[in-house]
Amino acid sequence: MRHRPDRLFLLTGGVQGLAFSWGLPAMVWWVVDLRLSPFRLAVLGTALVLSILVTETPTGVVADLYSRKYSVVAAYVVMGLAMALTPVTELFGVLVIWQVLWGVGWTLQSGAATAWMTDEIAHHASHSHRSAAVMPVEPSTAGDDSGAEAGGAAGSDPSRQVDGLIVRHAVFRSVGVMVGLVAATAMGAWSVRGSMAVMGLLAIAAAGYLAVTMPEAGFESPRRRASGAPRPARTSAWKDAIALWKRGARLVRRNPSLLAVTLSATVAAGAWEANDRLSVLRLFELGLTELGGREAVLFFGATWFVMSALAIPMMTWLRRHLERSQADQRSAQRDAFLLARFLTVAAAGALALALSPWFTVALIGWAVLDVAGETAYSLTEAMANRHADSSVRATVVSFVGQSQAMGEVSIGLALGTAAQFVSVPFALAIAAALFAVSAAPAAVVGWRTAASED
Repeated sequence: MRHRPDRLFLLTGGVQGLAFSWGLPAMVWWVVDLRLSPFRLAVLGTALVLSILVTETPTGVVADLYSRKYSVVAAYVVMGLAMALTPVTELFGVLVIWQVLWGVGWTLQSGAATAWMTDEIAHHASHSHRSAAVMPVEPSTAGDDSGAEAGGAAGSDPSRQVDGLIVRHAVFRSVGVMVGLVAATAMGAWSVRGSMAVMGLLAIAAAGYLAVTMPEAGFESPRRRASGAPRPARTSAWKDAIALWKRGARLVRRNPSLLAVTLSATVAAGAWEANDRLSVLRLFELGLTELGGREAVLFFGATWFVMSALAIPMMTWLRRHLERSQADQRSAQRDAFLLARFLTVAAAGALALALSPWFTVALIGWAVLDVAGETAYSLTEAMANRHADSSVRATVVSFVGQSQAMGEVSIGLALGTAAQFVSVPFALAIAAALFAVSAAPAAVVGWRTAASED
């Protein structure tokens, strides 16, 4: 796997899934064992996303200035530490600190991993083209297309490979979630808190493997490039960072597709945060009040496993759609409309979860929301990466992540407060309406793009 950016990028998706699946024992511990109130659950979520809001763009800028590889490696060390240390104490203030640390770790890799992969694929493809100009490449008859995905075949289109890899990354994230859920459920039968600690140590081990195996031939530090010498230029890192941030901000502001993705992500993320923190409480209200910690881990582990499995065929379909539409002049229009549709479906699922008096219908609504939301997230990342310039790619992708954090902070805490003082179904119903609202910016861009091309 070493020196294969495509496979290593997919591995980071699996590690992401492992980090996500840690939320199963964590949520069960918070809700069942510690009996945290809706407001305190919202505070934990707000602490997480507030740290993302504050650090998302700065960490993206740092990755663009210094190293995308080591930003990714540091991310999983930091997240792993937060995951392993969370169950050490029940003090609520300390739990908030570990959530903040997890959020900082997330931002270190959220834009850097995709930017790293994109540049490594482009570098590999250009190197292959230069080699082909000197010596003809014999066609492969082995039937293995993995080399083509890595950009190794002369004449391949790196942009199509990148779009496909971003979605395959989401598939591997779902697989990582499934594997992590099985491990968390098995270990949770022994100890819910112990499973949280072990999963954190696994994330740190994955960081060590990535540190050894990840290449970084397609990236050169702008500060090193500016000096034209092996030693970094004697310029202010802060000035370079601010200049890079401004370039990314101008690109997002002037590109209609990037602006629509950012606006949609802001509103949808706030709705998603409310569902993420309150859906378990809603299901407990509808019929799970008698479950203990171990039984709850088993039930939610099985439920999230099924939802992750359902997301895989949707991600596979999305990858094929993006690969087909890459050469289509109407790809921006079609992607915008598709994002709007996924967000609308998520709204329908969220509404069923919020208002249905029947446990089974609410559970199905939660599954629909989860699958549609995960697919919309992957499409959002692919659209942002496609429209971003290489020099500010990690920064631009981080802008989208920061917009999501902004929505989560401003909307998530408000809905958590509404759940505390009104009711959980009321807060979830508002979240469903916000999902529908988030589809509007993408739909507007789709209509305007269609009108300009006609």
